[in-house]
Amino acid sequence: MNKRIRDSLFILFIIIFVITTLLVSLYAAGYSIRRSWPPRFGQLVERTGMLLLDSEPDGSAIFLNGEKQRRSWLLDLGRDEITTPTKIKNLVPGEYTLRLEKEGYWPLEKKIKIESGQATFAEDFILFRRTTPSNIAICAPQDISFGPEKKTYLVLPNDGLVINLKTETSSTLTDKGAMPVQWSQNGTQILFSDKLINLNSGNTNYDLSSLGDGATNFFWDESSKKIYYQSGGAINCIITDEQVASTVISGGTYVAYTVRGGLLYTIENEADRIFLRVYDANTSTLRSSSDLPAGDYIFRQTETNLDLYDRRQQALYALSDYALQPIAKQIKPVSSWQWLSAKFLIWHNGYEIYSLDMDSGRQDLLIRVSEELTGLAWNRSKNYLIYSSANQIQIVNLNLEVKTPITLTQAENISNLSLDERNQIIYFYAKIGEESGVYKLQLQ
Repeated sequence: MNKRIRDSLFILFIIIFVITTLLVSLYAAGYSIRRSWPPRFGQLVERTGMLLLDSEPDGSAIFLNGEKQRRSWLLDLGRDEITTPTKIKNLVPGEYTLRLEKEGYWPLEKKIKIESGQATFAEDFILFRRTTPSNIAICAPQDISFGPEKKTYLVLPNDGLVINLKTETSSTLTDKGAMPVQWSQNGTQILFSDKLINLNSGNTNYDLSSLGDGATNFFWDESSKKIYYQSGGAINCIITDEQVASTVISGGTYVAYTVRGGLLYTIENEADRIFLRVYDANTSTLRSSSDLPAGDYIFRQTETNLDLYDRRQQALYALSDYALQPIAKQIKPVSSWQWLSAKFLIWHNGYEIYSLDMDSGRQDLLIRVSEELTGLAWNRSKNYLIYSSANQIQIVNLNLEVKTPITLTQAENISNLSLDERNQIIYFYAKIGEESGVYKLQLQ
């Protein structure tokens, strides 16, 4: 090799070294070369951005604009595929379609925007399991009653069955029928028919059958250890510890009633007019009386809230304890509703799902659907919504700009949707194949 060739190669290596050093330095400093043609020499270099990404669960493969993200072999020797959690540097500014995939889970997509010289955080991704529902009880359609708090038990009132959700074993109640189930606060006792039953032991703690066939519409006030009932045109109560019965109020036509915090709430029909009246349950003193439109009214209580619902008009009345005007809010039409806290409500009217913050008065339309809804649940902390029609259960992450639902399962006659206390399992009634009954579906 003559000197001229050696000098040329030396100069070439120097040029390559300078260019490589420049490119590596630009890359390390967070810059990239614009890949546009024809090149604009005043805009050859641009500042890149960074993506910080996490998901639940970890270990999800990452795609940007359909391209699977891999480690640079120069900087991360021996590693190839990038999975969450991670940070991806030196992304050219612009809009990307981000897609996460993990075996056994439904994929997730979201539009993200990378800004020049800035870090973009994408940490609200939840992937849901792609699983098949499993049957825990075969039964006919009925209103399933789930226990509060830990949701250890569910009751199938028409079949007279209690199912322990932890062990998935069942036990038989002495009564059966389409009767309301009232739960203790810890979910281990129920008032069903005319018996107070301990679900842990299966024993009857209190039997009200001695009150006679005329005693109906039992209501258990756990805090005062009283059980109220209607008999002979009056609302009465019995103190369970002392087995002493007394009349609370009488002389009216009591369409519905409930007791909460020492107050007796009634719906009374008087001269073809409907009234909501509130009494002191201990002294029988009338505290307030409010006119209501003609309707078909029921009370419903949770640990934090008391509601009055008109089934005819599909009107929900949120009630306020000890207020001069007990009706705090009226909403219609409402087909089904849930209180996620004492001040936060979600409901649907058949095709639209709404939320309401009672403190601020803010009401939001969460999602609109094309099939009539039969069930609703929301994990507010992670902001995903689960809802069902008669034929499918869907879930949507409300953190995403494009709220594309994922169909978790398809079946027939889906109803009675409920989340467990950890928000990881959905329970529901459905017919799958030839088996109708209660199913569970793992979310995470």
